[in-house]
Amino acid sequence: RVQGLMSLLEGHASYVMNEVSREHVADVDRMRRALAVRRKGSGVERSVQKAIGFEQKVQQYDRGEAFVREVIARAGMDGFNRVWLAPEHLPTLDEIGAPAAWVERVAG
Repeated sequence: RVQGLMSLLEGHASYVMNEVSREHVADVDRMRRALAVRRKGSGVERSVQKAIGFEQKVQQYDRGEAFVREVIARAGMDGFNRVWLAPEHLPTLDEIGAPAAWVERVAG
């Protein structure tokens, strides 16, 4: 349950940051490419990232953002915002990986 909540919160933050940056950051695509290269690392840096669980954290952000994007695409922002209305509306970890199931359960 906690992992589902963390994926939601981190994914939502990432979604908002990416959407806001489109309007306010010059050359946002270059910035995203640089962050993607940084995430991959190389050699020793990559080993350290694996040892501290960095890769899992990045995957959690990515899965959360994909959940947010798909829910908004399927149910609109009003449908997505139902997630904040009640604890039982929070997605499970399985629903983070299957946003359509959450939409059917909560926003459908």
